[in-house]
Amino acid sequence: MHPLPVFLVCLAPVLTFGQISKEITLTLVEEEGFNEVKIDLDVSAIGDSDDTSDLSGTMTVRVNIFPGLTTTNELTVLSADIEGSDVELSAGNFLASYEFGGKDLGFSAFTTSPPGIADLATGEFEASQHEVTVNQGSLNGSASTLLTGTEAVDYDFSEDNFTGQGEGTGTVTITQGRIEGRKFYFDVSVELPTNIEQTIEVEGAPVDADVKIGGTLKATGETFIEIPDYATWAAKSGIEAASGNEFDITPSNPNFILFALGFDRETAPQQLFKFSTAGATLEVNEILAAGAIEIQWSNDLITWDLVPETSMVNGKNTFNFGDSLSEEITVSKVGTKKFLRISPVTPG
Repeated sequence: MHPLPVFLVCLAPVLTFGQISKEITLTLVEEEGFNEVKIDLDVSAIGDSDDTSDLSGTMTVRVNIFPGLTTTNELTVLSADIEGSDVELSAGNFLASYEFGGKDLGFSAFTTSPPGIADLATGEFEASQHEVTVNQGSLNGSASTLLTGTEAVDYDFSEDNFTGQGEGTGTVTITQGRIEGRKFYFDVSVELPTNIEQTIEVEGAPVDADVKIGGTLKATGETFIEIPDYATWAAKSGIEAASGNEFDITPSNPNFILFALGFDRETAPQQLFKFSTAGATLEVNEILAAGAIEIQWSNDLITWDLVPETSMVNGKNTFNFGDSLSEEITVSKVGTKKFLRISPVTPG
């Protein structure tokens, strides 16, 4: 079989994008098993007690968005503004006892050595890259023994922070959301397991207290990327928008088509189909469609028909705005027609 000549007409535009860095403010969720940190107090010679502080607030992060993918290779925690509900901790016996209250608790978080690295395939990351600090509130109360009597304990977290790292494996999840105009939205969810262990040593108090604070933070939010229109792309590429049907970039492909498939002057190919024993595979430089397009074929360059889905390896001959172009788009039975083209879907 001789190589087929390829004739292309213009179609709707697609963006030219690689990874896009986005800063997002996430909100802590009210969901069982998350944002409920256990505060465990172990006082020497007396015993331990625990209570749970419910967390609320926000976390600001930076992630890389890859259009068409549902994961990221970066999670950098830029800041956090988190409040914790009050706790009560007490224990005792006939020899000694204590009673403390934790009030107005506040937490911050950040990535110690940015950027934070996440596994692009899974969204998992080492939680130890991130630091969580109790930086607001107080632990007030008293401890007493038969030998020393009662001593007041007032610990101010804003003066003496409690700091710990994340523990274990966290996850960041990117989910494709709605499309509004040329804005492509993504839902972002972060789960960060944490553990803080520190000892309170108060001068004059009869005992020392070991404090453990542990739980998993979960915060969700939304971000978007905006796909530029052809005129914006053309201006940045030094092309007059009116030249969409002229062969300014390559001698064989209209600018609109190159834009639609994610190419620019540096990456534009001379031919948009590659031929092999499998058929004719469309060249693309992006993974999202930004307009309704269809693949057509003809014998005479006059009458054009939509390539049947049965002749498409992926079973799809039409792509709407936002559809994935990540799978190979191959016409398998190219011998039945002489010419191929890509065309915009005519509104019906």
